[in-house]
Amino acid sequence: MMYALKRSTRKSGHSVITTLPPDVMKKLGIISGDNVEFVIKDNEVELRKAAEKKETVSQEFLKMAEEVLDEYDQAFRGLVDR
Repeated sequence: MMYALKRSTRKSGHSVITTLPPDVMKKLGIISGDNVEFVIKDNEVELRKAAEKKETVSQEFLKMAEEVLDEYDQAFRGLVDR
């Protein structure tokens, strides 16, 4: 089923904003605070829920890096002072 929903736009700072109808939010599976993306092709624009960023660095790696920084803190500070 296809149907059109209209919304008006308004100025907010240097941007122009609009609201998303609840039906659209439900269909896209988005809630307030989620990111969306606009896919522009020719004269059409598609609205999608933006893919969530996956964690690129594991918590284990971050813990190891913090331990190394703590262990060699004085050596690193000495390099800065050179």
